[in-house]
Amino acid sequence: MTIMKHRTSTTGAIKALAVLTIIGLSTSVVAQVDGFNKGKGNMDLVGSLSYGQGLAYYVAEGTAPITRGSVALSLFAARGITKDLDVQLNIPFISISGSSGLQDGQLFIKWLPLRTSTASGTLSFGAAIGGSTPLSEYETEGIGAIGQQASSFIPMGVAQYMAGSGMFISLVGGHIAASSPTPDALIGTIRLGKASNDSYWEAYVQGQEAFGGKDYLGVGDQAPSTFKELGVSFIKVGGKYYKPAGERFGWVVESSYTLAGRNVDQTIMVAGSFIMHFRK
Repeated sequence: MTIMKHRTSTTGAIKALAVLTIIGLSTSVVAQVDGFNKGKGNMDLVGSLSYGQGLAYYVAEGTAPITRGSVALSLFAARGITKDLDVQLNIPFISISGSSGLQDGQLFIKWLPLRTSTASGTLSFGAAIGGSTPLSEYETEGIGAIGQQASSFIPMGVAQYMAGSGMFISLVGGHIAASSPTPDALIGTIRLGKASNDSYWEAYVQGQEAFGGKDYLGVGDQAPSTFKELGVSFIKVGGKYYKPAGERFGWVVESSYTLAGRNVDQTIMVAGSFIMHFRK
């Protein structure tokens, strides 16, 4: 297939992954929003298994000697409604330090209507809007906390440049408006990668910056009465590699590391995903 066709079909399937993000004393599986469309009538179904090993825990100043291992199972689906409009759904199951349960489900609508050709590639712009909500009464306190039991509204903007060679760079950023008492946050991801007919790779930097919030081990006004009040910030680097297995299937391997943060695990994560493509 041509590079342009690859961008809208195979690459979209590649990016249909659930990415493990360690948040506070909880583990949250965040479905990625990217700069590729599925194409009308096309759908991808992805099953993912992730393992994260905490090396320490980032607090307001320095780290605390808290190490936790977590396992996440995730089911992700994305479907092209029109050539520019996709809808995607993510359902995660988390197991961590003796606690387990369905965590926060996510639903997003992504619209990428603006494309312009340059001498060497294509610029595309758009937006995504969606949110998340808890799917069970999972644990929010202590070493076995799975999440913060917060519902969120998440608007985002998307910009991407893809060269004729298949190299691309993209920026996705937005705002998490969380239910009280969890603080709001800014989120963003920068990706650099390459798509070809027989493989795909990307490297990424992902960040989150909370607006205030309490601190784990905080004292006085910064002492939390519940982990739901923790303000979570982090910078994470990672990469992934995709390989098709015939026309209808593919597999992905991924790894990431949390470089810095606040109220977040210093985690090394590895993941594997299996993708089924349903084409119109």
